[in-house]
Amino acid sequence: MPRRKLEYAPSIRSKLMLLVLACILPAALLAVLLINYDYRLTYDNFIRSALATAHANAMEVDKELAIVESALVGIATSPHLSRGDLQAFDAQARQLSARQNIFNLVLENADGQQLVNTFRPWGVPLPREAGSASLRFLREQDRTFISSLFVGPVAQRQMVAVGIPVTARNGTWYALTATIAVERFGTILHQQHYPEHWVTSIIDRGGRIVARTVDMQRFVGTQALPQVRERMRQQSESAFETETLDGKPILAVMARAANSGWTVAIGIPLANLKDEMWRKLWSLVLVTIGLLGAGLLIAWKIGTRIRRSMHGLIAPALALGAGERVVPVSYGVRESDEVAAALVKASEMLQRTQHQASHDGLTGLANRVMFGDFLARQLAISQRSQGTLAVLYLDLDHFKTINDTHGHAVGDQLLIEASARLTSQLRKADMAARLGGDEFAVVLVDAGEAETARVVDKLDGVMAQPYRIGELQLRAGASIGVALYPQHGDDLERLLEAADQAMYQAKAARRSGGRPGAAVLPDR
Repeated sequence: MPRRKLEYAPSIRSKLMLLVLACILPAALLAVLLINYDYRLTYDNFIRSALATAHANAMEVDKELAIVESALVGIATSPHLSRGDLQAFDAQARQLSARQNIFNLVLENADGQQLVNTFRPWGVPLPREAGSASLRFLREQDRTFISSLFVGPVAQRQMVAVGIPVTARNGTWYALTATIAVERFGTILHQQHYPEHWVTSIIDRGGRIVARTVDMQRFVGTQALPQVRERMRQQSESAFETETLDGKPILAVMARAANSGWTVAIGIPLANLKDEMWRKLWSLVLVTIGLLGAGLLIAWKIGTRIRRSMHGLIAPALALGAGERVVPVSYGVRESDEVAAALVKASEMLQRTQHQASHDGLTGLANRVMFGDFLARQLAISQRSQGTLAVLYLDLDHFKTINDTHGHAVGDQLLIEASARLTSQLRKADMAARLGGDEFAVVLVDAGEAETARVVDKLDGVMAQPYRIGELQLRAGASIGVALYPQHGDDLERLLEAADQAMYQAKAARRSGGRPGAAVLPDR
């Protein structure tokens, strides 16, 4: 960059001062807007998070009812029921009730006559309920029935019933119903580990509270808030501000279960919620004011230090360089432009050094060092993923004779063309390297035995093609040795040694008049 242009470019110190002065007022206004936006965003995110929790709890409710339904479906296949052995079926039903925490199981016929009731001893007279809502639903709809909350006429407890229609093998129709206590749903809520001040309720389709995290005995069986019942009729999910049954302002979040139609409602006290959000808001305000004030106070000192540090970066940049190519850029600041020029120079030096250190100067292929590093990395990857790879060792046949007969220039050109043929048969993920003289090596990544054999066949054919160098037509096929991971070794040295031995076997076979190609060592 011209010296005159650098001299007239403004310093970073002067630009920093102008930037602070120009941004102080807009930044303050922006901070206010961002704080307000953050407040609304936090509130909205909280609602979304609470809705997700309510949905998850609603799914738990459906899951619990589905467990009871599955138990009914399972016992409905009982051979005792098919044979009409109701006493044996009664005993089986009592065992199921104990295992599944079911209050009682009732089996009744199409006329509503109870045949089995595990709440009563076997053999006692059982009632007939021909007009029950559950029986009519099962007969008319022929699908699972889930009741709303009711008080059991015998146990005098808050209950919920799940019933299924059953048709025995002999064609007899039954209604099989399981009754479960509301405490089972209270257990679901207590397993959720809600925040301390949250109040969560499970509400049936009729708007009655089935379970509650706080004061469950007091509120179970009572009607939910009128606003909640109204929202239940209108929407499958909702979030709104209201008051609890005991008069506390809350944010109410509710979600309806898909199968049962029951609703999970979460009440979050507004006082706790807004106090926490206001604390965060004022923290942001104070931090913003402090940062803006500190920016004005130390802007001059920062500008001076940055100027010195920018000049100090020139020498380290030239010494250390950068791992990637650096493109020349003008930042409009003298110090930054000087550092940019130094980084460009260091990048060019590093690129040349890295290429010379890792590539063969004649063919442009990777050298032995780069090849060893690549193979070591691929072995580590294969060991972690239990993958495979192959190492090929190639040696050009008759190269010494060609080199001695036609000169090093022809030999070098042959090596260059052989390298091009070699790489033309490989994938981008593979690597080819020149290890020295006329010896080459290849790593085939994620290659099994069959894939390796196909590549070797292609290489054997292409390397055997005549070479046209000037007026000369030369033949210099390649002897190829193959080693597979993990069959022939699990580290770099063993694989290279195995491939080298296999190459010498292939060369010996070629000299003895056998078929040219590759030799693979037997599994170890």
